Amino acid sequence: MSLHITIVGGGIIGLTTACTILKDYSSYPQLQLVIISERFSPDTTADISAGYWEPYGLETIDERTLRWAGYTYDIFMSEFFSTKAARAGIMKVPAYTLYGYNGQNKGKNTSKPKFSTLVRHFRMLDECEMSMFDHLKPTSGFVMSTIAVEVRCYLHEVRRFLGQDPRVKFIHKRVSSFQELTHQTDLIVNCTGLGARQLVNDHTVRPARGQIIRVQAPWIKAVYNFDTDEGEGYIIPQMNCVVLGGTFQLNDWNTATVKSDTKKILRMCSKCLPALEQIHHGKVQVGLRPYRDDGVRLEHEKTSDGMDIVHCYGHSGSGVTLSWGCARDVVEIIKTLLPIVETEQSKSETGMPLHEQLWRLVEYKNTNYLRSKV
Repeated sequence: MSLHITIVGGGIIGLTTACTILKDYSSYPQLQLVIISERFSPDTTADISAGYWEPYGLETIDERTLRWAGYTYDIFMSEFFSTKAARAGIMKVPAYTLYGYNGQNKGKNTSKPKFSTLVRHFRMLDECEMSMFDHLKPTSGFVMSTIAVEVRCYLHEVRRFLGQDPRVKFIHKRVSSFQELTHQTDLIVNCTGLGARQLVNDHTVRPARGQIIRVQAPWIKAVYNFDTDEGEGYIIPQMNCVVLGGTFQLNDWNTATVKSDTKKILRMCSKCLPALEQIHHGKVQVGLRPYRDDGVRLEHEKTSDGMDIVHCYGHSGSGVTLSWGCARDVVEIIKTLLPIVETEQSKSETGMPLHEQLWRLVEYKNTNYLRSKV
């Protein structure tokens, strides 16, 4: 049986969805999976992000969001404890979140976050731990173990996995209307992020501008989210740099760097870790998060001309955090539209770890082995 599925969007939502489709449709050698995007890594919004797992930039966090986030957390955590971690840029890090500044809290909810039950090693900070941050004078805080993903590395490895499958085809182009795909595919998955604003005329999708600075600060080995008198800041280590942020500017389409934002980010982050005052060089980047007023849109639509479209967009600053969980739900919808016939081949892979069923490292031809010096 021949199946043709088209994913529009080549960021982390599109590629995790592609991997999940291949996993669940592994018994269909005649599957044709086409991924169309105007931009692929390293030019996606996720490539600019700090790749930090935590629900962020969402108006509300409901049970559905928590389910997506928890599933994704477990995938990333298992990948850290696998051979993928180094090449895919996956780091397990402690993360401190501090509420309030200078002894004042401007109406923030300081109770346990809803996602506290999803993560390892969550605890509220006691007085002794809070005293480490006396220079900020927060009113409360918590710490947890989480994941920071070097998205540029992660998407590179995932795309290499997809690219070696003969059923997968990448097309680098802009889709201006789904009508362009009429009669070319059995089903479309819409993972276009901010592009959905024009593509499906959804004006509840708006940009949330984020400016960050990538710096060399190898002494920083933990994540810090904190309040200051100038707003919220964050410090997130990655494999080869540390990300300082940030901004969350709704309805701002400006993709150019703004010097005043850069200075503000440095000021805020230096209030948390004063050694950052000595940083004078870094890479300043800007990305537009796909914020959506009603949260993530993940649902099936049957268009008036009979096209089946599964929408998955509007992840705001939580694309990495929700990626694998959303991909799983997208494929569950697809399976109701294009049912799977179970075979012995599809059952044979279930003994593998889940993250390996989703995607695997593709070995390079020239492998360098460690050699001792004489």
